[in-house]
Amino acid sequence: MTLSITISQQIKAYNLAACPTLPEFLETAYKTQKSLKKNEQFRKRIEVIQGFEFNTASTQIEESKDQQYIVAAGLYAPSIKIFETSQLSMKCSRGLDSEIVKFCLLGDDYKKIAMVCEDRNIELHAQYGKHFKLRVPKQPTDMIYNPYNCNLLVSSQNEDITRLNLELGSFVESYNIQQETGVNCLSMHDQLQLGFVGGNKQLSIIDFRSDQIVQQLGVNDVTSIATQNLQVALGTKEGQIKLFDLRKHIPIHIYQHQYRLPIKKIVMNDDMIVSCDAKILKFWQGNRLFTNIEPQSEINSFTWVKNSGMFLLALEQPRMGIYFIPQLNAAPKWCPFLDNLTEEMEEEEQQTVYDEYKFLSYEELERLDALHLLETAMLKPYSHGYLIHLKLYLKLRQQKGLDFEDYKQKRIQQNYEKQLEAERVTKGYVIPEVPEIEQPVKQIDPRFSKLLKDNDFTVDKKSEAWKRAHPSEVKVKKQINKNKR
Repeated sequence: MTLSITISQQIKAYNLAACPTLPEFLETAYKTQKSLKKNEQFRKRIEVIQGFEFNTASTQIEESKDQQYIVAAGLYAPSIKIFETSQLSMKCSRGLDSEIVKFCLLGDDYKKIAMVCEDRNIELHAQYGKHFKLRVPKQPTDMIYNPYNCNLLVSSQNEDITRLNLELGSFVESYNIQQETGVNCLSMHDQLQLGFVGGNKQLSIIDFRSDQIVQQLGVNDVTSIATQNLQVALGTKEGQIKLFDLRKHIPIHIYQHQYRLPIKKIVMNDDMIVSCDAKILKFWQGNRLFTNIEPQSEINSFTWVKNSGMFLLALEQPRMGIYFIPQLNAAPKWCPFLDNLTEEMEEEEQQTVYDEYKFLSYEELERLDALHLLETAMLKPYSHGYLIHLKLYLKLRQQKGLDFEDYKQKRIQQNYEKQLEAERVTKGYVIPEVPEIEQPVKQIDPRFSKLLKDNDFTVDKKSEAWKRAHPSEVKVKKQINKNKR
């Protein structure tokens, strides 16, 4: 079984939707006139959910609270699809007249859905399909549902937030946020019954029990909001995530996306914060980066499958993304086979070959003046350093002038070796024989006098044992005798 694996910060993320779709396989087989029975990629493909795709792209994806259904919106043509996790396949698909801006699941399953569309219409769907349709006065930007009073809140590019009471079946008095530039995003804190309204100038907090604005924070260009306990995370247009405590006016921590694109969605789960912009999905744990996922297509939205390490991505491509990170949590209860697959791949010894990449440490990057490439697609974190494409590495060396330095050092080494070769012995030299000096008997300790007279301790230079122990000296003597002739 083959899976596409991406490694960032030494954390493995398995891409379960990397292979082509079934229509793409059939189209390729038709063009090449080859049977799919011999296609190894087709035979070993993994399809977690059948038909998990749209014609062009997907814009939003959510999981129901009971974890039995996955609802996704996409185009083109505008439609909404409902997938049943127990069957790992699509349950139904519903067409719409206009592109969906935002949809909300009003219950624990798929039976009640509210959708606000680009044509300023709100569509209410029941289990059997479309139930009712009505029009809002302004162009919508976001929508949330308050289950405590059955109010559906729709923001727009003006200072009013439209309220539709689903129990009464009519509009009620709107909220006036006093933001001339309009509202970008909405969010709700379920435990505290607080509504968060993010605009271009400030963040407003509404108490739904009194319908009054209780707090305002001077945070500009808020594009996404997430809440947990007494904390709120705000995403901005500059690619920042500002983490606030509701009791303070200054952020606890600020996280930065390297692409500096608007933050599209934030999810908070215990000590983990997951945020995404159009290019990358980042995971923050505490004050450090845990890992990231960077698909090939643009990201529109994502959802974290409850109590698991699986992430579903709405992308600017026909197929929706499915990523699994075992180090975060186990596989969802509706596809436990993923745990076995990843364990088998961990046991297999796989050797990754990077023929077109060069490994560099942080010090080598600093030497090449390439620190500005950190956290970009040009550098891949690997082990204790980074992988850089060989062509880019050679170009950086050429700009830095390191190629000439290597050439100079190589020439110096070659000249040195030639000089040593010239100085080697090419003809024999006569080594004068040094006569042995007899030591006076009076200098020898009388205790060792018998040792010098013992034949067992004499050295015979003509013996084979002595010649094997001193081969170099024997070779020199042969050369001397040859020169004498």
